[in-house]
Amino acid sequence: FLSFLAAAAAGGITSSVALCDAGPDHRVGGKDSTELVVRGERKCVPQQFIEELASFLGENLTVDYEERSFHGTPQNSFHKAVNVPDVVVFPKSQYEVRNIVMTCNKYKVPIVPYGGATSIEGHTLAPHGGVCIDMSSMKKIKSLHVEDMDVVVEPGVGWIELNEYLKPHGLFFPLDPGPGATIGGMCATRCSGSLAVRYGTMRDNVINLQAVLPDGDVVKTGSRARKSAAGYDLTRLIIGSEGTLGVITEVTLRLQKLPSHSVVAMCNFQTVKDAADVAIATMHSGIQVSRVELLDEVQIRAINMANGKSLPEVPTLMFEFIGTEAYALEQTLLVQKIAAEHHGSDFVFVEEPNAKEELWKIRKEALWAGFAMKPDHEAMIT
Repeated sequence: FLSFLAAAAAGGITSSVALCDAGPDHRVGGKDSTELVVRGERKCVPQQFIEELASFLGENLTVDYEERSFHGTPQNSFHKAVNVPDVVVFPKSQYEVRNIVMTCNKYKVPIVPYGGATSIEGHTLAPHGGVCIDMSSMKKIKSLHVEDMDVVVEPGVGWIELNEYLKPHGLFFPLDPGPGATIGGMCATRCSGSLAVRYGTMRDNVINLQAVLPDGDVVKTGSRARKSAAGYDLTRLIIGSEGTLGVITEVTLRLQKLPSHSVVAMCNFQTVKDAADVAIATMHSGIQVSRVELLDEVQIRAINMANGKSLPEVPTLMFEFIGTEAYALEQTLLVQKIAAEHHGSDFVFVEEPNAKEELWKIRKEALWAGFAMKPDHEAMIT
């Protein structure tokens, strides 16, 4: 702890710095409010609490205001909070997470688990201050079972890094949210992505997980067996709980075989209804689409402004079909026929890797393209 104080002093922070930051104690916001600021009550954490955390975390803890403000201010989130975390911790093991949670329970200090910070709905706000548990140091891939098509990982593993690891084995994890998202945060927010139409959301792709409960107990929600009818489905209770039931420390994920071939298609429509009708008709036809995304005319206009493109500014559907080369092409042509029956036009499809990546880039960068229309505004995520 003395070394921690010395490091804090060297950084210009002394032990006399108030951990409860001075500032107005706002009382605004709420479920039906359009106010920017989320309500919260300010409660100073005692110095003894910080000392107890430092006794087992060492330097993996900070009370630096800039670091706390960064962790308590989500990027591209419309909502802000009146407070930021009082301390940010970086555990390296389930044992340390358990000790952090038990210490917070002892002193009645709020907890905000923190993953890849790609959420744009304000999940990492800390309106009541407390402890931000940054899980980025827990990023081990613990075991891969190729035959069973599952993998056991720590919560700080990024889905992109995981897929790079799995690629040589001919496997992949089929969810694709924000590029920096981590597995723990994806579980906590029950994320999905554009592949959800075929592979489902996070709740469909997690076999079991381990979590530290608010009193420090560790629960494992199931085994690696795919089939089980024993007891409560605790896995799906914790998935989507946004850190309110516990801190996720280990996840067993269901994997998929990498497709041998894929085709990406795009089609324009005069109305959103026509585009929606094509999506519905495609599903009813039994065609197994791996992705389908809708961009309206305003979004296309934003993409043109942001990227210097000249796409027709009308409602646009994007599809992806996977399988063997013959099967993917057959599905593409069937959807082209369905689109033509619903006033679709300019149906194009590509099979080259670079061309497919360029098309999906349009959808992936939609949020940032939106900023190009109103560069002096913020995004309001709904």
